[in-house]
Amino acid sequence: MTAKTARGGRRRREAITAGLMLAPAFIGVVLFQYLPLADVLSTSLRRVDPFTRAPVGGPSLTNYSEILADPDFRRALLNTALYIAITICLEIPVALILAITVNQRLPGSRALRAAVIAAMAASETVGALVWSQMYESAFGILNSTLAALHLPQQPFLTSEHQALAAITVMSVWRGVGLPMLIFLGGLQLIPQEVYEAAKVDGVGPLRTLLQITVPLLKPSLVVAAFMSMLSGARIFTPISVMTDGGPNGSTGNLIYYSYQQAFSFQAFGPAAAAAVVMLLLLVVLSVAQARILRSE
Repeated sequence: MTAKTARGGRRRREAITAGLMLAPAFIGVVLFQYLPLADVLSTSLRRVDPFTRAPVGGPSLTNYSEILADPDFRRALLNTALYIAITICLEIPVALILAITVNQRLPGSRALRAAVIAAMAASETVGALVWSQMYESAFGILNSTLAALHLPQQPFLTSEHQALAAITVMSVWRGVGLPMLIFLGGLQLIPQEVYEAAKVDGVGPLRTLLQITVPLLKPSLVVAAFMSMLSGARIFTPISVMTDGGPNGSTGNLIYYSYQQAFSFQAFGPAAAAAVVMLLLLVVLSVAQARILRSE
């Protein structure tokens, strides 16, 4: 047996071993990711019997035309865009400020980091219930504070103009930990010599933040913005617990619309079509967001 033949045999054995080790993960991804996705795509193109859940008739775009004509779907689509925009606008600056504070190891920064991570680890349902009590119109802590300051009380969860923002704030409170950790990892990769040189040149804190820290954090910013976009698009539990989609559908998003279509109205075809629209929206926003941030 020559040396070349021996190397070829070893490489084949390594390839077989690698394939066997990767097979469980590959099978899991196919079973739990791609097969459900293919089923949703197929369901979105067919009418489904609500009693037998069997497809009826051939493929068509009837479900898509039906949801596009539904004003509740259009409002859910608009609300989804608002949830994403508000989440990114709130979560990214707050996460960056928290990460800079924790990275400077000021007094209390450990307690701050623990509090943020605890909020992230807390049950979303429990968090929604706690915030519901805080928003409560008569005895909630927020309205009690406003009353103590002689300011008008606010119908946080019962107003069509405030409920969506109130839910987004709760979602940002719980989700800000992940982008903060992403920024914290990026900050710890920036050489301290850069800040020392800026200090010698007399660069102030604000210019240091805008001209040194933020540009060097661009890779972390791309990842954090992507995660915040997903967080804003996937809000469901706070909507279900705090407002049940109301008042008058002002807080329902595409996920909640799809859930209602499937489990309240047994309309599985429109529910699948709404889920596909949600998926396409995320793909378009992800590509656009990555191109914008990388081009700057």
